[in-house]
This record gives sequence, C-alpha cells and structure tokens, in this order.
Amino acid sequence: MSQEIQENQNQKKNEPPVHEAQETVQVPQDKLEQVAEALLFSAGDSVALVHIAKTLGLDQRSAQEVIEQLAAKYDADMRGIRILRVGNSYQMSSRPDYYPFIGQLFKAAAASINMTDTQMETLAIIAYRQPVTKMEIEEIRGVRSDAIVNRLVEYGLIEEKGRLKAPGRPIQFGTTEEFLKFFGLESLEQMPHLKEAAADAVEHGVGQMDLADLEILEESEEG
Repeated sequence: MSQEIQENQNQKKNEPPVHEAQETVQVPQDKLEQVAEALLFSAGDSVALVHIAKTLGLDQRSAQEVIEQLAAKYDADMRGIRILRVGNSYQMSSRPDYYPFIGQLFKAAAASINMTDTQMETLAIIAYRQPVTKMEIEEIRGVRSDAIVNRLVEYGLIEEKGRLKAPGRPIQFGTTEEFLKFFGLESLEQMPHLKEAAADAVEHGVGQMDLADLEILEESEEG
C-alpha cells in the first residue's frame, strides 16, 4: 500500500461521521391536538413545554393553549387519562377516580409508597424549608434523620439541590418533580400555607409535628 493511500485512509478515520440533516415535519394546523396527544403518550414522562412547542412549530403560549384545550376535553369527558401540568412540563396520567380499578389489575405490582408519620414529618420540613441540610432537619425534629432522608431519596421525592458553603460542604435537599406528582401539585406555590396546614392537622388530630415551629410565614402576616 502506497504512503499516499495510507495517509488518505488515516485522514478518513479521523474525520467526524457525516449525518444527514433530519428533515423537520410540519404539523398540520388541524392536527395540533392529535400530535400533542401522541407526544405526551409516547414520552411516558413529563415533556417540557419548550420541546412541545418546538415540535408543533408554535410559540410556547400557543402550544400551552393546545395542551390546555386537550386537557379540558379529557376532563369534560372524565376520561381515564388526564393531562397534568408539572412546573413548565406536561404529562399524561391516569385519573385518580379510577385508581381503585387500576389497583385491582396491578395489585402485585402496584407497590405504592406507604409514607410513615416520621417520613411525612421529615418531608414536610424539607418541602417548606428547602434547600435544607440533614443537620437543619435534625435540629427541627430533635432526632437523627439519616435513614429517613435516604429513604425519601430512594422514593424519588427529594434530591440533592446543592451543597452549603460550610465546613464539610453538607448536602442541601429539596423536593423533586416526583414530589409534585405524588401530591397532585402543579408547583410548590400550590402547597398549603403553614398556618392552613397546621389548622388542618389540628382538625384531623395530627399532632406529631407542630408545623408552626417551622416559622415560615407569609411576609404580610409576620409581626
């Protein structure tokens, strides 16, 4: 093999692979809802609005209107599927009204998270104080919380949000998108105010944690 041929082959090996440009398919205006429905169904998880808009060839506000109209139709017919908004994303989910029937079908596999009182207590602290470290959680609860925090991480309800600029760089925890789905919230702003939560806890005889001790009040109500 000549030196020239060898050099050409070596050059081709080092060249990046050439990919054909993927052609963008234009979505017909009368098929926007159907395509959006297909996107959410095939994703199986939440899809960011920005990606939905890009695929539909719309701006985000117009794409949101398409999704909301589709969701309204699902709700009006009380379909078995509903469309949830989770932050700036959307996801298909089975309607809670039909959970008992789903449970009958998937009794063995439907291992839902059974939260203990102490886990709920810890999760509430994290939700209202996030980002928060284990040490801060333990100061509020008065007991070690390593095992509970680790279990909440396993459940996917909380995650590492960063590290505190302090000796040892302790991990700061916060809630996840799964947390919002678990409690049927669109955003953290929908969580009940602590005073409301405390009143609800008293009404239902839940006294394991005094939510008022977290001292998180609306600025307008402080003082």
